[in-house]
Amino acid sequence: MALRRGDRGASVFDLQRRLAALGYPPGPIDGIFGPRTEAAVRAFQRDSGLVPDGIVGPRTRRALARARGGAGADPAARPVRRDRGAPPGEPPWMAIARREICTREARAGQPPNARIVEYHQVTSLRATSDRTPWCAAFVSWVLEQAGIRSTRSARAKSYLDWGHALDVPRVGAIAVFHRGSGAPTARGPGHVGFLVEERENSVLLLGGNQGNHVNIRSYARSRLMAYRWPATSP
Repeated sequence: MALRRGDRGASVFDLQRRLAALGYPPGPIDGIFGPRTEAAVRAFQRDSGLVPDGIVGPRTRRALARARGGAGADPAARPVRRDRGAPPGEPPWMAIARREICTREARAGQPPNARIVEYHQVTSLRATSDRTPWCAAFVSWVLEQAGIRSTRSARAKSYLDWGHALDVPRVGAIAVFHRGSGAPTARGPGHVGFLVEERENSVLLLGGNQGNHVNIRSYARSRLMAYRWPATSP
């Protein structure tokens, strides 16, 4: 039976999880085939050479089953879809990160957001809850999607020793922040994300686990510890 906009149930939930694992964000993974799920299906169909009608029939089901991806796959091996709308001059991993904006933790009592659980799978912690702190998991997942080896750690401050330091900030740099009271140290709580813009007293950061979802948010420069850049990127 084909799935289409307006359908609900376990089959739609499974479809949404599969789309999310393949890099086609379907919106909330809630078992409701709404406009964002339809848009994700159309995008997958276009990339797969199918008629982009937004209906999951036999051909689309077979293509979804054959496509590489999912929580058990090697994240670096999955195909990366380029975002033609990305601002010019940004490094390729920023387009990947921007596509994840609005991914958020599930509501209380709901199953965890499978996309956030997928972020966790590139770290050694391999958490299965979207309530486990996931800012470092998000950064690691994005980098691995771009073919860059991350720290593969769930610790935000693991990025203090990763790649090389930047004296002059660049868009897309990995920014590491100190959290909590006391003097900044390499241990203790932190936060990490991708630099969007540096201002006089603040830093705009594209990151995960920012108010429980992926977004662009302002952080105080006084808490900034370092900007890092991939050792393998120019």
